[in-house]
Amino acid sequence: MNWAFHVFLIALLCSGCASRAITPQPGEYFTGGKQFEPVWLEFYRPALEHEPELDDPLIEAGAAMVPAICEAITHEDMKYRGYAIGALGFIGDQRAVASLVSILKDSSEIGYFRGDALQAIYVIDAAEGIRLAREYTGSDEYVSSIAAAVLRGASWLTEPSIEE
Repeated sequence: MNWAFHVFLIALLCSGCASRAITPQPGEYFTGGKQFEPVWLEFYRPALEHEPELDDPLIEAGAAMVPAICEAITHEDMKYRGYAIGALGFIGDQRAVASLVSILKDSSEIGYFRGDALQAIYVIDAAEGIRLAREYTGSDEYVSSIAAAVLRGASWLTEPSIEE
């Protein structure tokens, strides 16, 4: 193939990417402004849907993105919500704790989101995570299992999947 055809194909592919960037799909929340749009796109449309790595774009974006993630996780229908909740823990910013506690304490929330919130709190602030784990030991099955893991200091709770 000649170079002009390659340029045409690249332009065609890029134009398709641009239109997807401005049209979120159901459950996709692009919070925090345009500066975070590339991160959200990578998070919602991963090149490789390798489950342990879904939160990597958010973790890599770091503390600057914490308010945007906290806003996005307020939407109960958020795509990959549990991964966004977990990313907050591995970013490690104390500003996320209030949002995470809100999810944990909301009994109308799905149990695995509540458990993910407890784990993220523990990763950010171990003492607070332990205090809350004691409080939620008798909660639903998933939250109780995370609480038990927190109380025994299970190492897997604090191991991000992100590759260094």
